[in-house]
Amino acid sequence: MSHVDPHESSGAYALHALTEDERLDFERHLEWCASCSREVAELQATAALLGRATAVTPPAALREEILRKVADTPQETRETPGPHEVPRPHEAPGPHEASGPQEVPLPQADGTARQARQLPRLALAASVAAVLAAVGVATWQHREAEDARAATQRAQERQDNVARVLTAPDVQVETQELRGGGTATVAVSRSEDAATLAVSGLPQLPADKVYEAWFIEDGTPVPAGLLSRNPGRQLSLLEGPVDDATAVALSVEPAGGSPQPTTVPFGSVDLPA
Repeated sequence: MSHVDPHESSGAYALHALTEDERLDFERHLEWCASCSREVAELQATAALLGRATAVTPPAALREEILRKVADTPQETRETPGPHEVPRPHEAPGPHEASGPQEVPLPQADGTARQARQLPRLALAASVAAVLAAVGVATWQHREAEDARAATQRAQERQDNVARVLTAPDVQVETQELRGGGTATVAVSRSEDAATLAVSGLPQLPADKVYEAWFIEDGTPVPAGLLSRNPGRQLSLLEGPVDDATAVALSVEPAGGSPQPTTVPFGSVDLPA
């Protein structure tokens, strides 16, 4: 699996073009990357401008617009022959009428006439389709803007929570080397009842695996959140309160995480009392 630079994923993230795993990885990346957060916010603002002038539901004038086009479209009329046009079969020419060849009117080309009558209908259908397509695009743009705004807000909230822990008066920091390479640094604030985990140098995992963090309370692991498969350098707010946890451990789990470790943790960091 090739490594994808998370700094190149802002546009795909804003356009919802990432897979679920890629989206989760990038949102964790946003927790510490100010430049990507700023870029996502700018993309979100652009998307909001695209959707601001449009409505989610079809406009009230849509029906009137369609009816107006119907009224302006020439309607097909069917001509019926008058009494004098009804042909009289077996009518013989009179004595003073020429007995030579008679002029026989050529029948009108039905295909051409039918095609001519269909043109206004096609124009009407195209107009209605254009109006409906515009409404559909407007709805999509509005939904995309709302999704981007919500994602940016979540990322900003995570950054604020991380900053609150790191700037707490009682924050304490511990760093530990991990088996197999990499380091883990935990910052904990008992007053905030929260902790952050910074990792670097962890090996890349296959698509069906993920790193999972655990609070260790009285020897029992409690899920504390998932890390990226390709963490590189990553700072995350651990999920849940610290409570009486004495350490933070890391293990490799199936994609999506586990309620309990399925492998032996490859490293842990003791939490200051």
